[in-house]
Amino acid sequence: MKLRKFRLQDAERVTALLQDKDIAKWTSNIPFPYSKQDAIKWIKSTSQDTDQNPFAIEVDDQVVGCVSHWVNSKSEIEVGYWLGKDYWAKGYATQTLAQMLSQPDFPATDSVVAQVMTENLGSQRVLLNNGFSCLGKYDVQGRSLDLYKKYNNII
Repeated sequence: MKLRKFRLQDAERVTALLQDKDIAKWTSNIPFPYSKQDAIKWIKSTSQDTDQNPFAIEVDDQVVGCVSHWVNSKSEIEVGYWLGKDYWAKGYATQTLAQMLSQPDFPATDSVVAQVMTENLGSQRVLLNNGFSCLGKYDVQGRSLDLYKKYNNII
């Protein structure tokens, strides 16, 4: 399993992975249906916008999902991830989030945050397994979200 930057030739695979309503249900910014043009536009935007830091998750040389970090509206480092449904509950999200957080070029910060839908127990386990703690619940546009935070020991 490895992380790498997305390439335009990944558009078809990303499109295929995102043809599932459950992925759109559990994410805040992935539409359904998801077209190849959506994938191309997104991949191009990530190569031009240095605030976005998505990494393709590869297993056996095949893209299976994405893990990313960005600076949110509160100037915090936020993380997120998604996997194609065939790759759920296999430990990939937990492992790749840990891998991204430990990369030498990951921003040095005293904490990292993540938001997850309250009903998304799998995603909550990924965060807990990576040392995040739930700080509480809140509603955004009719969706119940949990806020998670991981405190880092930076001296």
